[in-house]
Amino acid sequence: MEAGSSAAPGPAPALLVIDDDTVHRMILCKVGARAGYEAVGASSYDEAVRLLDGRSYAVITLDLTLGEHGGAEVLHAIAAMDLKTPIIIVSGSNETIRRETAAMANLLSLNVVQTLPKPVDLAHLRRLLAELQQRKAIGLAPLGWHVA
Repeated sequence: MEAGSSAAPGPAPALLVIDDDTVHRMILCKVGARAGYEAVGASSYDEAVRLLDGRSYAVITLDLTLGEHGGAEVLHAIAAMDLKTPIIIVSGSNETIRRETAAMANLLSLNVVQTLPKPVDLAHLRRLLAELQQRKAIGLAPLGWHVA
């Protein structure tokens, strides 16, 4: 290897976007890709659980309303799998519901790092995803959660 050159980058970290709204899911996946992630979308509780069981993810974004099953049920499934993946709640639910859901998730020893309202500030989400990736790269844990 020549002086000054670096090793080839590893595979992109995976981002799981859980949202039943097709357009919103596609937008979040695109934002994730622009932040350096391999973005995978899930449109339902069942699809999310199947994807979570099949591989690991660097970050999860989670909508709280998923039709038949809610985001809280996804959080319980993540807790049952004992995953410590950073979670960003992205929901049209009001701030109180987002805050209470994040608090419940943290009681389940989950790693909710932030809750964001819909419509989401895409630039803010991209910065947050980049920050999570940078913190992991240098061995730092994600920041504690807060409601935006």
